[in-house]
Amino acid sequence: MIRHFVLEIIKYYLLLTLVFTVVSIIRMYVVETFACNKKKGIKRIEELMSQGRFRQYPIYDFDEVRIRRKRGVAKISVFPNDTGKKTRALIVCPGGGYAHLCTETEGFPLAARLNELGYTAFVLEYRAGLNCSSHAPMHDLARAVRFISDHAEEFNVTMEDYILVGFSAGGNLCGVFGTEKYGFARYNVAKPGALILGYPWTNVNHWIAHPYWNIWIGLFGIWLSERGNLFMFGPKGAVKRENRDSLCVQKWITADYPKTYMFSGGNDVLVPSSAHTDVLAAKFDEYGIDYMYDKFFGVPHGIGLGEKTKAAGWLLHALRFVDSGNEVLKPEVKTGEGQEKAADKPHTFADELGDADENNE
Repeated sequence: MIRHFVLEIIKYYLLLTLVFTVVSIIRMYVVETFACNKKKGIKRIEELMSQGRFRQYPIYDFDEVRIRRKRGVAKISVFPNDTGKKTRALIVCPGGGYAHLCTETEGFPLAARLNELGYTAFVLEYRAGLNCSSHAPMHDLARAVRFISDHAEEFNVTMEDYILVGFSAGGNLCGVFGTEKYGFARYNVAKPGALILGYPWTNVNHWIAHPYWNIWIGLFGIWLSERGNLFMFGPKGAVKRENRDSLCVQKWITADYPKTYMFSGGNDVLVPSSAHTDVLAAKFDEYGIDYMYDKFFGVPHGIGLGEKTKAAGWLLHALRFVDSGNEVLKPEVKTGEGQEKAADKPHTFADELGDADENNE
């Protein structure tokens, strides 16, 4: 009798959590269609092409590709601003779990929005999937930093305190690159001035230390981490503890880690904040890192710009934090009869986001 009762509970638990997970994933893809605003990136590329200003460059030269052919897929797309003003370079790294790249949803639309805010942006397409190998994305990012630095005058940017913007696995890439152990110092390139991480996949191989109430989400965690490890390190390298630990950002934080903004969604079933951004935030607190962390209730994974969601406007908020000296980003101050200076009014993130609740979760 007791055994039958227990089995019934397990059966209904598995069924209900499966339904919840499937519905959440379907919702994620539905929200992604309007939140990322894929058309924004396409439109910006068409505008730049009509002006003869859109450029894509391989980041490795012929000899480097001849030595390792798969390097040939790595490239950057250049999105120059319309003001002609020299700005800090921003490099955008889309996600995809190191299995593929979400360039059209998490790359090009972000660069288009950064252009609107006055920045010149670069979208990095790093090696992923069958083209990936041990720390290849980190190699590609370092090579992109060198390439942009070598052509800084041509691109009209400064690489001093350049900013990295990464989503999901791209957030892992940027997060790892901010460390000395496996990032910028390893490749002898300049340290990033700041990081902007959207729902970053940071705690890749320590998910088991943060158990999930939903077994199906836990299985997603296993699948995503092992798939990423296999593409990154191959069947033999994926079992090595050193390799696996190298992708866990929180293990390599030091006191001089770059200033960081990050956000996550409360309904992220692929990269739950409790096992990733929350863990990284705790490590930031431990080391006294200058960071800002926003969590948006009900928001799923893969939203990119987050348009028409509670995260709408997050990019402007992030830039005001990491690039606080940029006068263009500051809220407009209006004066006149019956008006207060905007700077004198109490300001909250919700003011910028409309219905967003800055106290969510």
